[in-house]
Amino acid sequence: MKVAQHLGSDRLEKPVSTLALIPKTAAITRVGRQAYTVMLLIARDQGREDTDTGMFSAPLNTVIRGFEGNVSASNDLKKHLRSMVTHVVEWQSPSPSETIEWGACALLSEVRLFKKNGENWLSWAYPPSLRQEMLNPQRYAQIRRSTIAQFRTHAGLALYEICARYKDNPSHMTSKQHWQWWLPVLTGKPIPDEIKTEFRFFNRDTIKPAVDEVNEISELTVTVREHKVGRTVEYLQFEVYKKAETQDVSAQPVNFVEVVHAQQLGIDIEVAEDLYLRYGAFIFGKAVQRLAARIAMPGTPVFSRHAYLKVLLSGRAIDGAQSPAEGASTVEHIEKPPTRLVNNVAEQRFDKLRERESERVKKVRAEIEELNAQSLVLLLDEFKAHLTTRHMPPTVMQRLADGKWQSALVMGELIRFYWKKSRGSEWMGAEMLPNGQIN
Repeated sequence: MKVAQHLGSDRLEKPVSTLALIPKTAAITRVGRQAYTVMLLIARDQGREDTDTGMFSAPLNTVIRGFEGNVSASNDLKKHLRSMVTHVVEWQSPSPSETIEWGACALLSEVRLFKKNGENWLSWAYPPSLRQEMLNPQRYAQIRRSTIAQFRTHAGLALYEICARYKDNPSHMTSKQHWQWWLPVLTGKPIPDEIKTEFRFFNRDTIKPAVDEVNEISELTVTVREHKVGRTVEYLQFEVYKKAETQDVSAQPVNFVEVVHAQQLGIDIEVAEDLYLRYGAFIFGKAVQRLAARIAMPGTPVFSRHAYLKVLLSGRAIDGAQSPAEGASTVEHIEKPPTRLVNNVAEQRFDKLRERESERVKKVRAEIEELNAQSLVLLLDEFKAHLTTRHMPPTVMQRLADGKWQSALVMGELIRFYWKKSRGSEWMGAEMLPNGQIN
């Protein structure tokens, strides 16, 4: 079965009652939550259960690919699936007035793993009281599958899904809740009879990292708002806005040179990839160059290179030694690509070529994703041997070894490799030369 056939759209309308899950008997994991959302997307696309089994079903590999899981996720998924049936959660909307509480029940009423034509398949069913809400929600948050796949913590993922509910709300504010209400919702862990956690530790270890992850990965910008009673923080809200639309570079092959350069400067490879995809090749490359130049300067060292790079990408001036004019000039240089001194005809031609190449990338990527399991394994084996002969950076090889062939760092090279393999010719893209001509 083809992955795209099962997953359908990247956007999902997730019921509000599934956003603020409060576990009662065991923890909810990040992988479990990601898999559950992908399964909902598949069920929604199928529309109704199979008439013979009374359950939804899909290849297990489709679910794993849906949240870009690696080999480890595949090995652990059976444990997560079992927990969806056995562990009790309390269902409720993050806004108390939006819907009645569901009480307590399991995430799934039944789940099965079986072999079909030599491939592992998964079947599942929802509790009766939840089925209609899952398939046809009256109130929902619109989230992106491609976004939830990037989260690495449950807290960040849970906060993203809740905040997505409010991105179009006139107030742009989530409901105000006591911070202890947010504790199990974000950590994914049941509340003990006696809460010994202090707010300052919850804020340091969970809230701030979750906000940073949402702002880094998603299409949202989130800010926490604390409400005090006297001198003590009692309630929390989150202010939510959509980021300005940026050029979609997710389908473009990644110029891994700058990504690897960032890693050599001490930036985590997955963070580098995410920032590359969010800001684009030009802005990311210039920011990495500035970071390298700053590190090479004598004097006070850069204590947090991740933070420094993110501030560079945000367009804010950093170094106090710069004059305001210098800082503004530098920021403007990063925010705006250089002016192309070409006439309108050449400019239009370039745009058409770039659009044509983007379509070609999407087409080739779709062909790869639609390969059956056996063909995909053979392709990836050949691709790995090809990269070995080219002495690719260890980072690229490690991503491939981890099963993350859909990673932006790998996909660009894989698209070119598959193009030559299937068409017999080199990939010739429309690339802009420094003098403004088109290659």
